[in-house]
Amino acid sequence: MKDFSMKKWVISGMAILNPDKTTEKVNILIENGRISTVSNKDVGNHLSCNAGGIISAGLINAHDHLLGTYYPKVGNGPYENWLPWDNDLKSAPVYQERQQIENRDLYLLGAYRNLISGVTTVSDHIPHFVAQPYYDILPVKAIREYALAHSITSFALAWGDGIEAEYKKAVKDDIPFITHIAEGFDHETVRDISTLDRQGGLGDHSVLIHGIAFSESDMDLIKKRNASVVWCGDSNMFMFNKTTNIKMLLDKKINVCIGTDSPMSGGENLLYEMQFDRKLFKKLYAEELSDELIYKMVTVNPAKAFRLYDSGDIREGNIADLVVVKDRGGSYINSVVSAGLKDIMLVVINGMPTYGDVEYASLFDSLGVKYQNVVVAGKEKIIIGDLKGLLRRISRAVGFKKEYPFMPVDF
Repeated sequence: MKDFSMKKWVISGMAILNPDKTTEKVNILIENGRISTVSNKDVGNHLSCNAGGIISAGLINAHDHLLGTYYPKVGNGPYENWLPWDNDLKSAPVYQERQQIENRDLYLLGAYRNLISGVTTVSDHIPHFVAQPYYDILPVKAIREYALAHSITSFALAWGDGIEAEYKKAVKDDIPFITHIAEGFDHETVRDISTLDRQGGLGDHSVLIHGIAFSESDMDLIKKRNASVVWCGDSNMFMFNKTTNIKMLLDKKINVCIGTDSPMSGGENLLYEMQFDRKLFKKLYAEELSDELIYKMVTVNPAKAFRLYDSGDIREGNIADLVVVKDRGGSYINSVVSAGLKDIMLVVINGMPTYGDVEYASLFDSLGVKYQNVVVAGKEKIIIGDLKGLLRRISRAVGFKKEYPFMPVDF
């Protein structure tokens, strides 16, 4: 991603949204890629953009596999654990179709899937040697610094240098340790938390993905160790027809984030996932999952989990990762957590506009940001890079015009 961090400009909107506070009619001065000033007063004679909508911190997708960005979903669950699903995936014709596409293009497709849904940062859970060649070409930010395991059982994929070594690395470098966990019901998987704790991998740097088989005692230990959990409701229900006891996790004040997983098992995008998870919570518990909790699970909670100390909310000194969302009426937070693709008005990453309504073209032009005109979900947009060229390139690779529900783009 090209560096425009030396540009200085001001953005204002209907309201600035933070989890703990909403402020109307405020100006944000962006300087050196960061939020320099947040004030209800004039912040100087700079390039100015009245964004019109609700300004939020950029959304954080707490779990994805960008290399797995493809469609349709594959599977005939419910499964006992992740392995038979993976076997079904690898033997599916659509997987062979996906294999015709360059890894670079799958990474770009996954990044654009996140960008058009207001995501500025994504956790791409995969070994570093796979992901590192693509970080600098993506239109969104993938978290670069992390330790990892694939999962905890004896049949886990060989990611990383072992749980103990990886967790020690996480503590030493103050980075997250990310692993799938309790993703199934076999005799090993249901003991994942005690196994992880015994191997020295459960602590405040741990980011635990799925947790379908968590018991209450598992959750008590997670809380005691101050670990974080990522909830991927759509993927869980598709693969297992079951999800973690999310109500108990929240009642115990465990730090919970929301992730999409890849679209070959999970939801279309993070906007879809927030709404799916809200409906799932109501179905499971006959209670509403509050907008405020959902919003935290895609902003400040993942910022805490992934140790992104200068992200997740709008504060002076934080990185200028922002999303502007159309006011849908009702509360400002509800406008964000209920947004659709058409409601994403503008996305700013590292102080640079990267995607938005065509009405913001003058902002892109003034900042020297090159863009492409696209139609997303029937609405005219502008976006950095060459999204249409990417979609054409993928279609050539597979031999027909390949379209995706998560990428409703005319090309």
